[in-house]
Amino acid sequence: MTYTLERVARQASEAKELAVHTSRALRDLKRGTKSGLSGRDRFVRHAVLRALAANRPGITYEDVYREVYRERAATSPAMTTVPEWASELAAVDVGEFLATGVQPLALSRLAALGRTVSLDGIGTLRIPFRPPGDDVGGWIGEGAPIPADSLDFGTVSVSPRKAAAVSIFSAELKKRAAADIEMLLDSALRTDIASIVDAALVDDQPGSAVRPAGLRFNVAAVTASAATDPLVAMRADLAKLAGEIMAGGGTMPVFLVNPVQMTSFGFLPNIAYAVVDTPAVPAGTVIAVDGPAFISGNGAAVVDASKDATIHEDTAPAPIVAGGTAASPTRNLWQTDTLAVRVILEVAWGLPAGRSAWMEGVKW
Repeated sequence: MTYTLERVARQASEAKELAVHTSRALRDLKRGTKSGLSGRDRFVRHAVLRALAANRPGITYEDVYREVYRERAATSPAMTTVPEWASELAAVDVGEFLATGVQPLALSRLAALGRTVSLDGIGTLRIPFRPPGDDVGGWIGEGAPIPADSLDFGTVSVSPRKAAAVSIFSAELKKRAAADIEMLLDSALRTDIASIVDAALVDDQPGSAVRPAGLRFNVAAVTASAATDPLVAMRADLAKLAGEIMAGGGTMPVFLVNPVQMTSFGFLPNIAYAVVDTPAVPAGTVIAVDGPAFISGNGAAVVDASKDATIHEDTAPAPIVAGGTAASPTRNLWQTDTLAVRVILEVAWGLPAGRSAWMEGVKW
């Protein structure tokens, strides 16, 4: 058999690559961990690298990666496709970050029961659905003509909207161990994003150029049961909400509740439908959504960090100076030796009319 120099070189390269992956696999097996990082871990590590590389002239992401995570110099070029190396420096999808953790977002859990779309390059996406009671066809006798009718469709429009959060940390953050940094950023970013996204998801506000419509927008509340026995009231309330979803053409209700109401589900022998708990739902309020009809989308997150910016510390921030008036209070990160990490992501959701219902003042 004749071996060309090019073929030998290619086989040597493949053997080397196999050896590297085998070595990593054996190392992870010895440590009791799997190879590679989850989407959540990659998201947080990306934020850590951004934060620690902020305003350090001449320091690259690769330098910070080796410094913080105690990686030796690479024996081969770093590539964005290599696990546990430069892949942590690539743009990461926010979906898995939102869906995992001690308290994942209600949006991510609801999205898992419906249809998820990519927002990359999307201005407005229109998704068709069948209105209730619009069936065609029927039973016919032998030799009789088959009924002909048009198929009518409604559409749900989803447009990307930008959610963003800024978390501020003291410079002592950089003195902590890598695991501590990741834990702090994971908790802070998840809390910040959840407070923005989930609050909008379950409220009654209309959609606008800056946010999607809440699930309760333009939906009249149904009356909760007046039964004094909490279990009886609960069963009646859930059945009533499920009936509203079915009447609207839905097939599989999903209940969104406050953690206070979530504890009551433990007293039911079993429940056929999914339940999502989130503090964003007010206590005593229950929302029902047709899970399969729920449309959601998310795009890649952008993570940045700075220690030189000036920030208006307010939940409704204004321009630092507008019309000669300065915003207050403000914080200069350089002067106070603090660090700000910013995350921006695109999200969207939509639901056909009649596929949501809610009630307030439940007795359980």
